[in-house]
Amino acid sequence: MIKPWNAYTVSQDKKSGLWYCHMRGFSYVPCFGSFCERKADALEYAKMYNGLPHKVDKIERNRLKSDQEDTV
Repeated sequence: MIKPWNAYTVSQDKKSGLWYCHMRGFSYVPCFGSFCERKADALEYAKMYNGLPHKVDKIERNRLKSDQEDTV
């Protein structure tokens, strides 16, 4: 039996090389918005979905900052 705090994990997409969070046993169903270049960031999404303390807000702020800089 999978414990609720360990239900989500991360994998790397073979084509793009990006890391993503998914429910254990369902690597073909990524969690919405969890694709990241760094494994550590994808692990933060897994922590969030597992109900553990996480830093997803910081990751999202950094993404917004970099997107705004790219458009200027």
